Amino acid sequence: MNAGELVEIAVEVDGEAAEAVVELFNRFNGSDWVEDSAAGEASGGGAVLESTGYDDFGNPVVGEYKTVVKTYVKPGPRGLRIQRQIEEGLWRLRLLYPMPEPVARTVKDEDWAHAWKRHYKPMRIGRRVLLTPAWEEPDVLPEDIVVRLEPGMAFGTGLHPTTRLCVAALEDWVRPGDSFMDVGTGSGVLSIVAAKLGAGPVWATDIDPLAIRAARENAARNDISLGNDALHIEQGSIPEGQAGRFEVIAANILAEVLVGLLDGTYEKVSLAEPLALEGHLILSGILEDKSEMVMSAAARHGLKEVDRRQEADWLALVVRKEHDMGYA
Repeated sequence: MNAGELVEIAVEVDGEAAEAVVELFNRFNGSDWVEDSAAGEASGGGAVLESTGYDDFGNPVVGEYKTVVKTYVKPGPRGLRIQRQIEEGLWRLRLLYPMPEPVARTVKDEDWAHAWKRHYKPMRIGRRVLLTPAWEEPDVLPEDIVVRLEPGMAFGTGLHPTTRLCVAALEDWVRPGDSFMDVGTGSGVLSIVAAKLGAGPVWATDIDPLAIRAARENAARNDISLGNDALHIEQGSIPEGQAGRFEVIAANILAEVLVGLLDGTYEKVSLAEPLALEGHLILSGILEDKSEMVMSAAARHGLKEVDRRQEADWLALVVRKEHDMGYA
């Protein structure tokens, strides 16, 4: 392999398998990511998502909801070890999710750094929100809420239906002055939208340090101040000691994880605990056939469905806290 070349490992997935592959790639290869924020270039590592199911305007192509997840490995003994770990991990994932064998090829490092940006264009969501890559200068209407993103390795570009469903729900359920929390913030897109809708304070959490970095950088791109009274971003999941604090909470993850967060499987507190009485919880990342499982968990914690949105097989559910379950 020549200097300036990388090994690209790519796999096409659909549905919830995309996030599992992203997590696998970032676990084994994320530490190799070296990004120059000023130049917007990188020298390898991490996970990059390229949608093959959307047109140039970010609209879904009917019947095609495929995503190609890629990672880039540097040459040398360490790179070979990472590649073997990734291939073994993908073999295990194929036992759970239908996906083809990964495709590996050699690419020039200057070619891959910007290749994924071809698939990420400005898109309008809901009535007013315009999600745009940081490097684009889209036509803006006077009433637009413009959110500029450079997601890097963090999930949440707006390309995925679950992100779009959440953003549209925020427009309807977040009011100026509402306290808001985003659990599993990824690129920070939902927190930034909520802040621009007038919510405050806004809290964002994620267990992935790479997501925390991306969210903080995207907040700066959108001129949103960081701090406990503005946008507070911290590594972790559901914070303790915040019972009943937030009028609106969003969690765009996966159905099984949402159930675990509601029932306290992963944390000391339930996802319902920090939600204020009569507050609204936006749950997304849910495939249609798993909605009953999520709603059963929500009902166990005094939450009642008040809104449901769907795109293809994906759902976003909005539930209201009807009863104080005595968390405080």
